[in-house]
Amino acid sequence: MIKKSDSPSRDILNLQGAHALIAAIIEFLDANKIPKRWIVDSVCAYYGSGKRGTDIRQYRKLARAYEQMGIVMSTWFSAPKFLDKEYRPLPLTIAPGQRSVSSLVRAARVSISASVALELMRRSPSIGIDAAGDLVARRPEFVLPNFAVPRAALVIERYLDTLHRNSSSKRRKSVLLLERNCHVPEVNLNTIAPVLRDIKRRGSAYIDSVNGDLEELRRRRSHRKGSGEMSVHIFAWTRPGRSQKYKRN
Repeated sequence: MIKKSDSPSRDILNLQGAHALIAAIIEFLDANKIPKRWIVDSVCAYYGSGKRGTDIRQYRKLARAYEQMGIVMSTWFSAPKFLDKEYRPLPLTIAPGQRSVSSLVRAARVSISASVALELMRRSPSIGIDAAGDLVARRPEFVLPNFAVPRAALVIERYLDTLHRNSSSKRRKSVLLLERNCHVPEVNLNTIAPVLRDIKRRGSAYIDSVNGDLEELRRRRSHRKGSGEMSVHIFAWTRPGRSQKYKRN
């Protein structure tokens, strides 16, 4: 138990937390081969201009397209028009038609064009091409190769925004956003595989359920007063204990 006299000040906790946060981000960027110069330039640009740093319009555009492709894939796996008798997604033609990429994009009611959707589909391992040249859905989750850094930016930005809103002095006037975690130390990594599979299965089922509920609430027309965005992220993580790392070293 930590004694009150031994408790660090709030400033020290904030400083150490900031070090840990920055170190984790830099370590992740290093692992994804982001040059040190880019990282330093981004920090300098942020503080030098008083704005959010360098121009990130292309990232924002691709990130929004990436998220909307998730809606497209969800529509492909749920709309009766695009399912066979066994509720499996039907192949999509590239040419215009009832079961085409353009028809799916219209049904999904997203802002990206059919040409952009097609370009992203061709890059994604979530979609394949059959002998007839039609697009075939392999998995309901839309993923892109070499997209780890933009995906992390999406999640981290929104998680930090959630933390900020939950700690705001005005939080009592609004709905408290969900922000919870569960942690178990000394878990046996050799026997955890079934638990992780269960987490993945139940997490996917929950996301599918929430996605259906939110989709029913989506407005037919955007840019109206009182409109906004909402997303839900679920992830699980494991890592070896320190003693194991020392033994390996």
